[in-house]
Amino acid sequence: MPNYFIEHMELNGKQLEIIAIAKELFAQHGFDATSVRDIAQRANINVAMINYYFNSKENLLETLVKQGIEGYKLDASYYEGEQDPFTRLDKMIEHYVDSKFADPHLYQILTNELNAKKRGAYALAFKELRKHNIQKLREVVDYGVQQGAFRFYDPMLLLTSMIGTFLDFKRNKPIIDEFLSNVVIASYEDYSRTELTKHLKFIMKAILTYEN
Repeated sequence: MPNYFIEHMELNGKQLEIIAIAKELFAQHGFDATSVRDIAQRANINVAMINYYFNSKENLLETLVKQGIEGYKLDASYYEGEQDPFTRLDKMIEHYVDSKFADPHLYQILTNELNAKKRGAYALAFKELRKHNIQKLREVVDYGVQQGAFRFYDPMLLLTSMIGTFLDFKRNKPIIDEFLSNVVIASYEDYSRTELTKHLKFIMKAILTYEN
């Protein structure tokens, strides 16, 4: 199945159901350890139907990545209405963190794929996502500079700090869970959404307002 078909196919309800199941299994067990039969059994369909819709497990993965990765792009409509540069920055960071929790299975798959470096077909999708988010972050920084609130700082490095901080939280979840067992807080996700968001806001503002 050529990539053109994947990019232009309209997904029906059954395809979306298969994608949701595959996404969960790929995230939990990894792409290589998940078989088409595993997905078919969970979806209560035969293997032939998955092959009919997606042709292969690789194309199924590519479809779900391309379908879901749009949700990880910074969308200026969530924050550009804010006139205060600091509020705009806060809203952008909240949007960034929320987008990761909106589809955690996909985030785990993307992390696994980046680490494995086995399927280069996704390199372009990752590259375009990063370029898009760097540009959107640059717009937030430029706005703050124009308003006299921020100093300019390389948005590529700022995004790297955001990604690295979030990934570290994800990779060290067992350690964080153990730590959280000794504090009064609902869950790892609650902690991430609140404390991690506050931390990102703090370090971003510290960088953008620091004077040499």
